[in-house]
Amino acid sequence: MRFCFEASVQEETNIKYSLGRIVANKSRMVAMRDTPIPITLEIRYASKTITGLLRHPRAFARVFGGAHSIDDFVQETYAKNPIALKRTHGFEIYLNPNDMGISPSIAVLGWYELRTTELFVEILRRGSTVVDVGANVGFFTFLAAKIVGPKGRVVSFEPEPTSFSLLARSLSRNNFSNVMLIPKSLSDIEGERTLYLSATDHKGMHSIVYDSGGPNISVPSVKLDTEAARLGLDHIDLLKIDAEGAEPEILAGAVELLSERRVSNLIFEWEHAENWLENERLVRRLFSTYDAFLVPRSLPFLPIKKVKDNLALADMFQNRFGTNLYLRLRNQKRMVRNGME
Repeated sequence: MRFCFEASVQEETNIKYSLGRIVANKSRMVAMRDTPIPITLEIRYASKTITGLLRHPRAFARVFGGAHSIDDFVQETYAKNPIALKRTHGFEIYLNPNDMGISPSIAVLGWYELRTTELFVEILRRGSTVVDVGANVGFFTFLAAKIVGPKGRVVSFEPEPTSFSLLARSLSRNNFSNVMLIPKSLSDIEGERTLYLSATDHKGMHSIVYDSGGPNISVPSVKLDTEAARLGLDHIDLLKIDAEGAEPEILAGAVELLSERRVSNLIFEWEHAENWLENERLVRRLFSTYDAFLVPRSLPFLPIKKVKDNLALADMFQNRFGTNLYLRLRNQKRMVRNGME
């Protein structure tokens, strides 16, 4: 096997052995806990991660340096060759060469947020309906479109003009007929909102809540309840939200959908503790209807943790790693690969 960096045969053997042990241990851990991702899928993506790391054996130590170390490696690799178009998971996606946040991960690894990718693959079936809020360049939009097929439906919201233009180019290139792109912001109000553009080279940090010191633009804002009624979305199989602190507002604008149990699964960013603590009643209402799981977004091999019913909200922000919250509707009929139960 040839590597991008020089490594001895012994180093290669040690890396393969160490990674193999990690996967084996991971298999045993998954088998012993309540997890929304099956062991076979975990192993498949762990193997993809191993394959990627073996191309750059010096990067192996970065895994144990945490998410920032892996991010640094991915960004360094992308900066050397900032490709504008990537094929992954059976579709092609236009990337932003000026972005050092989301596009590098897609270009180098073939996905954005490893565990979120696994959840999409596990949850979605042919014919599913997906809403992607804060789509950026559209990795999850087009992953969903590929999985759900022509009988499924994907509605994608992205208010930032550069990202939306890349979304539109990718949609045209892939000829997906099951995707609708909407250049609006979602929140709990109808009207106009200020979108604060990222002041850094991470182009996934645009927000209607936090001003990072960059320029700002005015964008249309709508409630998800209103858009669902307009579009005839009677049921949403998966609602994904990545909105840099606006997640509580967006959920507050979807109160009818949520209270009527019309959303089966939710994945959203679990950061900005102050926002969630101010909206604890909203969170507790969700927890009364959904099973909740804390999901490490990007690091391989880390366990998904089911949230205990009596866990204090503040204690859910003790994780050192970037985390999403996955909510699974209780007592729902589970879809199977070849049809419905």
